[in-house]
Amino acid sequence: MGASARAVIIGGGVVGCSLAYHLGRAGWRDTVLLEQHELMDGTTWHTAGFVTSMRGPDGPAWHARLTGYLPALAAMLRAETGHDPGWRAVGGLRLALSHHHVDELRRLARRADELGVPLELRGASATMGLAPRLDLTDVQAAAWLPGEGFVRPKDFVNALVAGAVSHGVEIRTGVRVTALDTTGGRVRAVHTSDGVIETPLVVNAAGAAAGAVGALAGVVVPVVPILHQYGVSEVLHPALDPDTTPTCRIPEQSLYLRAANGAAIVGGNRPDPVPAWPAGDAEPLAKARELAAPDDAAFAPLWQLAGDRMPELRRAKLLKIMNGVEAFTPDGAPLAGRSSLPGLWIAAGFGLHGMALAGGIGRHLAEWITSGTPSWELDALLPDRFGPPAANRDWTTSRALDTLRR
Repeated sequence: MGASARAVIIGGGVVGCSLAYHLGRAGWRDTVLLEQHELMDGTTWHTAGFVTSMRGPDGPAWHARLTGYLPALAAMLRAETGHDPGWRAVGGLRLALSHHHVDELRRLARRADELGVPLELRGASATMGLAPRLDLTDVQAAAWLPGEGFVRPKDFVNALVAGAVSHGVEIRTGVRVTALDTTGGRVRAVHTSDGVIETPLVVNAAGAAAGAVGALAGVVVPVVPILHQYGVSEVLHPALDPDTTPTCRIPEQSLYLRAANGAAIVGGNRPDPVPAWPAGDAEPLAKARELAAPDDAAFAPLWQLAGDRMPELRRAKLLKIMNGVEAFTPDGAPLAGRSSLPGLWIAAGFGLHGMALAGGIGRHLAEWITSGTPSWELDALLPDRFGPPAANRDWTTSRALDTLRR
């Protein structure tokens, strides 16, 4: 293994790969990305890939700003690498079933206008043409967001990696980080299962394992592994075309649907989210592509709601349930920026929005690292924003669960 690097990225998920691409594109060719398994084998491989430009009527501006960069990044990757980056701008629907949620959609529309996010309020009859296979008889209003859609995780990461490598970045898989040298109170080197890399700068993009990586340097990274599950139907007849079918969310039912390979993906947040801290001294993501056993009882209400919304699902088989770990923070926003230790940066805790935010976060941090001045002000994402309570796992876990329940 090489003896030195200008920067080392720990974590080969979509966020780490985005940062590798953007650092390389900025001229930092002597950058190394380390992944203990194969690329995407932590949480990226099992994500549903939704890209949501608005996080609700009170949604933060930073979320819209970061997701808004994705179409330009996808076009750039396609032009540079020839790879399909997997971005599908099929648009997104949000349905309101009650007067209260119609008011919420109106608030969402006002917020979208403030943020410059295209959004059109529609009645049920004007929505049928966008979603002819959905039952909209109980829908009072809908919001149509033409800039939303989804990303195919494997295609996106492959394009990012191809771009990073073309800019000189080195990708090393099957390499485990064992220690961080912080002699003199700053990052000096990364110790790995394959040798030592001297470096003045490390980015911890280890997803649900970011807390364990931070602990190697004595830095608290308040990321909580929490299970999230979604189901995949058998292929429908006729097949559901993912390239033309809008995504759909019904916030008051905590239900989402999208097309995938002719089938339907069905998911949503459960009212009793389950933390997934490993037993004993084990670290999150220690095993590649690990899933928890499906919680059939918890998923059954979502599948019932999905069948009510899309009647053909009542006759379809539920092919599988993906119940995997995602990384959440106490307030639901990611961690992005400098840590308290000079030379150590954090990019972790993206929850269910990693695919949507990874491109923008990669650009933001690469600009900040290489020039000292990022294009966007994202102080709301600074890693040390929680203060001393973040060192308490019980507090961090409790707050993350409470945020998910809201």
